[in-house]
Amino acid sequence: MFPISLLPKRRGPGGEPGSTRSLFFNRAWIGGAAIVLVVGVATGATALSLLALLVLVTAGLGAGWNRWALVGVEYRRELSADRAFPGDEVTLTITVVNRKPLPLPWLAIEDELAEALQPLDRETTMSGTTGRRVLRIVTNVRPFERVTWRVPVRCPARGLQTLGPATLRAADPFGFFASRLTFEVWGAVLVYPRLIPLPELGFPPRLALGETRVVRHLLSDPSRVVGVRDYRPDDPFRAIHWKATARQGTLQVRIAEPTTTLQLAIFVNLDTFEHYWEGLDVATAERTIEVAASVAAWASGQRYAVGVYANGVVAGSDQALRVPPGRGPAQLPRVLEGLAKISPYSTVAFGRTLRAGSTRLPWGSTVVVVTSLLPEGLLAQMAALLAGGYRVVLVTVGEVDVPMVRGLVVRRVEGVAKVGADAGGGATGDRAAVASPEVETPVSPG
Repeated sequence: MFPISLLPKRRGPGGEPGSTRSLFFNRAWIGGAAIVLVVGVATGATALSLLALLVLVTAGLGAGWNRWALVGVEYRRELSADRAFPGDEVTLTITVVNRKPLPLPWLAIEDELAEALQPLDRETTMSGTTGRRVLRIVTNVRPFERVTWRVPVRCPARGLQTLGPATLRAADPFGFFASRLTFEVWGAVLVYPRLIPLPELGFPPRLALGETRVVRHLLSDPSRVVGVRDYRPDDPFRAIHWKATARQGTLQVRIAEPTTTLQLAIFVNLDTFEHYWEGLDVATAERTIEVAASVAAWASGQRYAVGVYANGVVAGSDQALRVPPGRGPAQLPRVLEGLAKISPYSTVAFGRTLRAGSTRLPWGSTVVVVTSLLPEGLLAQMAALLAGGYRVVLVTVGEVDVPMVRGLVVRRVEGVAKVGADAGGGATGDRAAVASPEVETPVSPG
């Protein structure tokens, strides 16, 4: 819930809170009416004096009413859920409360929404300055009255979809003056990637990621060091404990705590062309993210310790997506949240992402590479991982030619999304019509 109270303060124009303007009167009108009143009184022209007095009284009454129109008015916005999947609907509840004896004969509410959010059964317009949707509601509010609207909103596309800012406009009963209050009241709904069962993506039902020879293999967790020992010729270079080596004077390696959890790391390549200047195929990038999310959901159900890495930046930060493998009820939501917030634009070379993320994976882990192309050097990296004792699964999105690599498991997925709800179309199924606004009166002045 995002409550806001409108205080009696005025600021400048141009979208800032508290701007006020006259729709009819200006200084010329007021000055002219004052001069006519003086002349009428001086010359004894009663009709002329009454007309000028009427203009001045109407202008003063309208200005005073407009000055206090938005004082004591509360605006609240609530969402029925802050998490959703593509195609889901959430309910947007907007409430306006007038806590003063002065009524609002005309009140317009303009609430901005992300373009990907689609209010149902209510018209919206597109803002020419921000490129966002504007939900507009026009009403009147009596003294001490509460009015509520419930608007179903469809969430068709993945991402962090924001709401706000909100603007309230009010006018006096004559329509001569108008005031506006704009506030940075933000809300958001996080839309996860669409999850698709792996058989529908073309994965074998029983051997989705290839044959697992050992269901529970004794691995070591490099993040949990329980001691050190002397170096042996078969120890990997990355296992060397340099601080202990400096203290002992001989090469020392870390002893990691053993674990029986199978670890699976998903590496997502958001590049859709060989060179960045060729542009971006957004549909293919979104499909790649969907496939990665679907693999993560399947692996979590198979009791893998799941993690995800990608060469795209997470919304609200300047860091690439990096969720180390883990288990527990919060791990899959953490992975899906990262994939929901990620930008489809790559920021670093995918080879660098794969190299950095795989260095901390224990021997025997499963590495899943989801990509729509094979950049230079990627096959060599995967071959090196295979030689190092990892299981490597390559998931290609679209038409990708993959040379034969011994031990490499390849799964092919269609590049055009044909499964699930249509991300760009209208809502399907039955809709509940938006009822008239709910009005409650009176409201306690306190």
